[in-house]
Amino acid sequence: MHNGRQPQKKSASNPPSDALSIVKNGPKAFAGRKMGILATDGVDADLFAALISALQAEKANYEVIAPKIGGITLSDGTKVAAQQKIDGGPSVLYDAVAILASKEGTKVLASTPAAKDFLTDAFTHCKYIGYSSEACTLFKKAGLADDVDKGCIKLGSQNDANTFVKTCGNLRFWQREKLD
Repeated sequence: MHNGRQPQKKSASNPPSDALSIVKNGPKAFAGRKMGILATDGVDADLFAALISALQAEKANYEVIAPKIGGITLSDGTKVAAQQKIDGGPSVLYDAVAILASKEGTKVLASTPAAKDFLTDAFTHCKYIGYSSEACTLFKKAGLADDVDKGCIKLGSQNDANTFVKTCGNLRFWQREKLD
């Protein structure tokens, strides 16, 4: 259906504006931004604490997304409330995401369509994705195992968490976007 408007043509008199470019003028830090942390029962308590510490140091916000509304229990028995349940907290709500799973928890995520959508949507929208080694199963089940790039950062230590959160200051991993 034709709406009666003529498409705008690019011309030398109307070049793209560097001043308005999101890519050229993106944020320099993750402060004030929000990370979605998809986590499962049994996730390593030290890794979870490392990510939270890195986010707090950067003055960033976060929400925990869990497979069930009751939240999660970390490897050391600590209970963590969830702000979202996986089928109600899609990755589009966040500036970056982290997937922290235990060995058993990743099996739950890998069999949950909403968890696979969470990951594929974040990947498609060029978001930075931090992940525990156990979450590799979810990448495989979501069809992304062969597509893991430098915007996907494996988390295993406080240093990894700090690097990941600092990297998220770039807001998007634009190299992932397919431009023709």
